[in-house]
Amino acid sequence: MVALSAPHETRWGFTQFPAYSPMPDGSILLIYADAEDASDTHGEPAPSFTSSDEGKTWTPLHSDLVPARPHFSVSPVYDGEFLVVPSLHYFNVKEQDVALPEPVAESFVYGPLYTYRVREIDPKVFSYFSQLDARRWRPSTGKWEDEKVAYDSEDLLAWRRKDSDLLPRAFFERPVLKHKGELLYADYRVRYAMPDGHIPSKGGTDLMASDDNGHSFKHRATVAVDRAGDDLYGEPALEETADGGLICVLRKSDHEQKPLVMNLSSDAGHTWSEPEVLAEFGVFPFIIRLPSGPLVVSYGRPGVWIKINEDGLGKNWSEPICIIEGDHNEVGLHTCGYTGMHVLGPRSFLLTYSDFDHRTAEGVPHKAILSRRIDLE
Repeated sequence: MVALSAPHETRWGFTQFPAYSPMPDGSILLIYADAEDASDTHGEPAPSFTSSDEGKTWTPLHSDLVPARPHFSVSPVYDGEFLVVPSLHYFNVKEQDVALPEPVAESFVYGPLYTYRVREIDPKVFSYFSQLDARRWRPSTGKWEDEKVAYDSEDLLAWRRKDSDLLPRAFFERPVLKHKGELLYADYRVRYAMPDGHIPSKGGTDLMASDDNGHSFKHRATVAVDRAGDDLYGEPALEETADGGLICVLRKSDHEQKPLVMNLSSDAGHTWSEPEVLAEFGVFPFIIRLPSGPLVVSYGRPGVWIKINEDGLGKNWSEPICIIEGDHNEVGLHTCGYTGMHVLGPRSFLLTYSDFDHRTAEGVPHKAILSRRIDLE
């Protein structure tokens, strides 16, 4: 157990959404959220712990790097550097006295959602979307330094919720993937108009690529999108397959239970296969490839589960292995279902998840953030 809530905590967003990251000193970072699951809480400091003994013990983080909620990731990039693109307080159109044009699309994702072309809004909105705040750690200095990451703004779309003045933007909630000399990131928090002019109204996932070690990212391709606007295709998890291809695992729906899906690419993400079902349900999947070859995917809601692909090609998966069973009638009762993993060895890794019914010795229920070592036979 890494963290424990107050007794009888039931509020959604508190003591959940855990995630690991590797740190420059070789330790493991674990952060989680402790606030309402809403856009206006993004960018605030998140509870953070580190482990220097492969997850056996955890202590509070003491660093000039301040992780931010709701999700946070430290990415090892090339040349021994580490990159962070954190969440922040989003652009407020009312406070900045910015008038929005008519939306170019409308949809429903946990409520009405409106989409706009970034280039049709005030220039300071364009700057906000195209220059992301970041921090980079370099071996030459041994410290974290602020910088800006240039993010592709051609055909970029912005969105906001009904009755909200906030314009959310990209932040790296998963580690970027080092792949054949590039850095790749699967992003669903921003969206792009498609080459034929189609506007993804509900979302989708796009692949961003960097050839300069994360100083800039260009839009490469759409991984998955539902042109009818029924399915989300969000919360992507990206990994390299054993044959040098790519696999992207995606949450398909928002408020409904629908299958967890995957897409494959054999050309560095320029083109993608059609979505295929990986599991019967799932939110916020996480995927890793172990040094000995297997792919492991974790997911949840209801419960927490993992599946294994032994050959690392991403096509033939094991039956689901249960960590927390959950309840299909009350999917958020036992856990938030968001998971994270961290590779330890050839066939071993850490898995983190939330347990909403963790009992003390006296039988008092709490929410808990758990970290568990798993070794494959």
